[in-house]
Amino acid sequence: MSATTTAGSTLTTTASRVWRVAALALIVLFACGPIVWMVLSSFRPPAELFQDPPQVLPRGWTGQWYDEVFASSDVLRWFANSFTVSVATTLVAVTIGTLAAYALTRFDFPGRRTLLGSLVVAYLFPSILLLVPVYLLLSALGLVGNLSGLVVAHLATTLPLAIWLMKSFVESVPRELEEAALVDGCGQLRAFALVTVPLLRTGLATTALFVFILSWDEYLFASVLTQGDTMTVPVAIAGYVTSFDIRWGAIMALGTLVTLPIVVIFSLLQRLFEKGITSGSVKG
Repeated sequence: MSATTTAGSTLTTTASRVWRVAALALIVLFACGPIVWMVLSSFRPPAELFQDPPQVLPRGWTGQWYDEVFASSDVLRWFANSFTVSVATTLVAVTIGTLAAYALTRFDFPGRRTLLGSLVVAYLFPSILLLVPVYLLLSALGLVGNLSGLVVAHLATTLPLAIWLMKSFVESVPRELEEAALVDGCGQLRAFALVTVPLLRTGLATTALFVFILSWDEYLFASVLTQGDTMTVPVAIAGYVTSFDIRWGAIMALGTLVTLPIVVIFSLLQRLFEKGITSGSVKG
């Protein structure tokens, strides 16, 4: 009887592991499958892009789509614009988000709960609803058509997220550490800079990564607020879709190129990102 019970338990454990592995494999397939297909399609010759049935690996590898992309003299400018906007948005959002999160966590003031609720509502608002008011505001300020205006527009959607993320990380820092610094003669701002900020490194890296990705991939505001010399990569990708033709190979090639910086940044910050995801959910 004991041997039968042990065998049944072993079978149950094995079946559980099989289902777990199958579920993880399915998740990886859905998450990474489109990206892998995009990369492979960027090397397919035109005849294989719409081949039926499709082949997983290209039969004739070609770099003609990358040649077409780099044949444009503006491709480096597109990436420079996207990088400038994303870095500026990340720096401003993380800086303001950290200060705001610290104030909302450490201080009690009238309207605090209302402000927290408004941040949730602001983040839940679809970007399309913010497009017209943001455009009118930037138009009145003369910021339509330049990168500064696009940074402001991106902050409208990324700043609420940055504040909420940093709030959870600030809450995980014990108050006693700051109180000890205050007893030793530090002011509130100095205690924040010397004690709290160094303990928020993982949170800062995690929040910066999220904000950078959101800004790097953003299309809606960029398509309305930029043109010509200020065009970003997502808008440039849409430019390969015309009334007469859709350059799918070039779209796949440029899509692959625009994904590479995110992969590199995530690889460099992966350890901090993993720590940040876990530590941000733990208080004290």
